[in-house]
Amino acid sequence: MRTFEPDTAKADSATANRTRTDSARTDSTKTDGEASPASRRNRGTFLPMGAGINRLVWDLRGQGITPFPKMILWGASTNGPALPPGRYTVRFVADGRTVTAPAVITRNPWLSATDADLRAQYAFSRRVRDRANEANRAVIDIRRVKAQLDDRLTRSKDAALAARGTTLRTNASAVEESIYQVRNQSNQDPLNFPIKVNNRLATLMSMAERGDGAPTTNMPELFGILSTELGGYLTRLREVWRTDLPATNAELARLGLPVLDPACGVVKGCAAVP
Repeated sequence: MRTFEPDTAKADSATANRTRTDSARTDSTKTDGEASPASRRNRGTFLPMGAGINRLVWDLRGQGITPFPKMILWGASTNGPALPPGRYTVRFVADGRTVTAPAVITRNPWLSATDADLRAQYAFSRRVRDRANEANRAVIDIRRVKAQLDDRLTRSKDAALAARGTTLRTNASAVEESIYQVRNQSNQDPLNFPIKVNNRLATLMSMAERGDGAPTTNMPELFGILSTELGGYLTRLREVWRTDLPATNAELARLGLPVLDPACGVVKGCAAVP
């Protein structure tokens, strides 16, 4: 896709949709400032913003796995699933204006796989990707809360807050360590420390995307095992958010400090001080 940007124009996003409700892929000018270089390489492309003619190459893949800072995966990437044959609509948004154009993805005629096989491949990979995203978003939420807690503890030496915060940090970190191998510091560390469920999900998706064809018979079973394991960790995290988080926030409210919020990406806090 080629676009012309005058000096004053700002491209917001480009989206490929198969239907009006199914956004297969969105590329935008907004990068994730926290993502590591390796994560950014695997996430796909970002819209160029330079004045003049710009070019965006679409790799015919859907939205990838959401990364987090310094995430290291073994035997997997965050690339999205290959989109199956079909008709799509490309939507380009800039300066409040929207332009659309049709796009058609066709199967390589030399492939032995059928269109149905490629649709099955995409459907399976999309399920795995969505579950991997749940795992990674849990890690992101936990790290946000811990960073916010560190900030609050620098602003108050209250003993009750410290005690509640320690309980919250311990229980949330236990879930984080179950979902992701937190000891990974370099790309070779997974040789020494076993990968956790988010990496195994990403690896399963990478295996399903190797070649062109429907997933093998054992892949859905593996996905079920990994999905169930992750579900247990997410249940534990919900319990932490239900009990330990409100208890810590009650102490913060007592001290007139901003509460902790897993959905808030600002260390200093998003909500008004109670």
